[in-house]
Amino acid sequence: MVTFSSLLKTSSRKSVLVTGCDLYAGYAIAKDLLQHRGKHFEHVYAAHFMDNDLVRRLVDKGAECVKLQIADGIDSIAEAYRKADVVVVVPPVSDDHWGQDSCVYVHAAAKAGVKGLALCSKINAVKMCKLPMLKPLHEMEKAFEEVKGKVEVASLMRCSLHIDVLWLFRAQIASKREICLSADAGAKFAPLVAADAARAMCHMLIDPNIPEGVYELTGPEKLDFKAVAHHAAKQIGEDISYKQINRKEMEQFLKEKIGMCDCHIAFIGDMLEALSIGLLDKHTEELEELLGKKPMSVKKYLEKN
Repeated sequence: MVTFSSLLKTSSRKSVLVTGCDLYAGYAIAKDLLQHRGKHFEHVYAAHFMDNDLVRRLVDKGAECVKLQIADGIDSIAEAYRKADVVVVVPPVSDDHWGQDSCVYVHAAAKAGVKGLALCSKINAVKMCKLPMLKPLHEMEKAFEEVKGKVEVASLMRCSLHIDVLWLFRAQIASKREICLSADAGAKFAPLVAADAARAMCHMLIDPNIPEGVYELTGPEKLDFKAVAHHAAKQIGEDISYKQINRKEMEQFLKEKIGMCDCHIAFIGDMLEALSIGLLDKHTEELEELLGKKPMSVKKYLEKN
């Protein structure tokens, strides 16, 4: 059985390239891989659209950074991919051209002749096509199906909503004692922690017993944002409520107070809409299987953050 681990073990380069490293999901994966540099990997390339603090942190940790954008086209992206044995495609939702031929990030893997491809996506991406900022996820999955036969090892990792989205609203929560999002208060989902998803990806690349395939990762429990607010209140010892606000108000906060780019803001808005209409209500045990232990709960996440 050929696995990512066996592929990297026999390579002279032992190199991995991760896209989307200017946002936390990609950053967390690259950061985890860097902890194994010198043993499982010799080079970790961090591809990014924006130059920001996350990218600078990865440079400080030893990553070799590569600026990439959808507008570069397949030839330029493939040229960057040729540095690596394995490419981990984290959707580049910070890119100004997200949604305009985003599949180029997947097709470039075949053109570059990489040996391994891992694509990160979202639970129920196929049902999210009516949401414009999420439609590219399904398109990238279709591209993955076309490309996977052209590489030696290929895996698709679908994740639920990262509970880390709350970190963006920490100042608001602290000052108003409210969690204010556009998601329906009673919509159930099984949020996972980005660091757990990153660790699962890392395990998939270094564990010889983890085969290629499709993995659907969620957190250990299903709950709604009212329950999240309850956990937060218990953590700080003060009342915290959940308030559903309109999307425009939430997006204005993210733009003016957090300074997020328009594409990422719209992506979060569509993810919360997907949650509200029940597209993220799935729960699986696959994250625990990949980690070899229980994933972090929302309660534990709030205790640590």
